[in-house]
Amino acid sequence: MTNDTKRVAIWGLGNHAINNIIPAIANSTYLELYGCHSRNQQIVKDSSIKWGCSSWDTTEDMLMDSNLDIVYLSTPPGLHYEQGMRVLQSDKHLWCEKPITLDFEQTKELVHCSEKRNLSLCEGLMYLYHPQFIRLKEYLDNKTLGKLKTIHCRFGAHWILSSATPGFRFNKKLGGSSLFDVGCYPLSIILALFPDEEINILDSEITITDSDSVDLDGSVNLKIGSQINCFLEWAYNRAYRNDIDIWGEEGSLYADNIFSKKTNYKPQFLLRDLYGNQTKEVIESSNHFEKMLEHFFHSLNDKTKTDEERKRVINLSKLLEEIKFGRSKKQ
Repeated sequence: MTNDTKRVAIWGLGNHAINNIIPAIANSTYLELYGCHSRNQQIVKDSSIKWGCSSWDTTEDMLMDSNLDIVYLSTPPGLHYEQGMRVLQSDKHLWCEKPITLDFEQTKELVHCSEKRNLSLCEGLMYLYHPQFIRLKEYLDNKTLGKLKTIHCRFGAHWILSSATPGFRFNKKLGGSSLFDVGCYPLSIILALFPDEEINILDSEITITDSDSVDLDGSVNLKIGSQINCFLEWAYNRAYRNDIDIWGEEGSLYADNIFSKKTNYKPQFLLRDLYGNQTKEVIESSNHFEKMLEHFFHSLNDKTKTDEERKRVINLSKLLEEIKFGRSKKQ
């Protein structure tokens, strides 16, 4: 550890935090796993012993700790706004699991608070920092496929309502929603690939069985600029899909596991040229959680990166809300 190292506490100790985020923090050159906090005291005790870090009896004690620089929020989405505001108001940087909130106005309030207090606000979309996504963006920026015409992107998995441990996903009060949980991935990749393009919703559909249930799946047809038709799908309770397919005038590209992937996974791009000749490119494996945290760290003292992250947070939240209500929403 160096003098520039930042101390991080993780708030929320679900499987994702335990299996992915804590190890990534512990392996970081730039971050120190300073502590963990959760309402489940047994998990807190086990985690603090395993990782040799601090814990606190109350949330207030954690947020009053003057040695703590950053809180990584890994609680259910329905709690993010209230907890995130408490983090920022205690003058700690807020790094948060997606989605930042379930409400566009609440997201804007968090962003405004982070700006006012000169704190970073980062959203945990890890795939954006993997060499696979970076290479994908290079293909498009270099116009390897010529003028793009259509994009298909899907993300979904077989999460079961009757499971003994469904977690927050089927609890509406905690923020259960296939749109905000998995739909945010294909939506975010379009925003990341086309940050300067106008994106309009042509049609969207969300499946909700009744007013008390979470949305189980959905789809949207977007128009990117004036020429690209984009079809996105997301779902609970379906066979696993996690891919993107891009078709241009001079070539096409397909990539599997574009969002979630294991650390040792070596992504492949399947490319076809104008005449259908096929080639493959293999991309290096990487821990995208570690890459994400490294990026977040470097944004702390980089106003451009901090502003870019706030803009990304706002744009995704706005698009999610437009699709949620089936209409365009003015910022």
